[in-house]
Amino acid sequence: MKYINEKVAYTKGLVDGLELDQASNEGKVLVQVLDILEDIVDALDGITEAQEELEEYVEMVDDDLSELEEFILDEDFSDDDEFEFDEEDYYEIICPECGNIYITEFEAFENNTVVCPDCGAPFKLNEEVASCCGEDGCDCHQEI
Repeated sequence: MKYINEKVAYTKGLVDGLELDQASNEGKVLVQVLDILEDIVDALDGITEAQEELEEYVEMVDDDLSELEEFILDEDFSDDDEFEFDEEDYYEIICPECGNIYITEFEAFENNTVVCPDCGAPFKLNEEVASCCGEDGCDCHQEI
């Protein structure tokens, strides 16, 4: 970028050395062209600076992502008790109004009334569940 800036400055020096009459048509055009070249150089300097800042930011994000990948790949989650999920404490509910399916804890059913998180419609829970196959002893708990 310095090379272009130096070339424009050199050309401007040449024009000043020619002692052209800036009131003449040729002088007006030459001065205008030099002003445009200086504006272009300034714009290119700004673009170059923004690109350098963007490159630094991308490198920073890449480093952070690499650290995160290393952390995740190095962790052993198999012995971790924090991630236990007891399916007996959670239930899948289907809202009769909007059909939204969501999972909630058993404690949410204490009043026997649930409010759908999507549509806000309250509804009572029906604890009678018919089996899907209609046979006695069916354990699938799907409604028909």
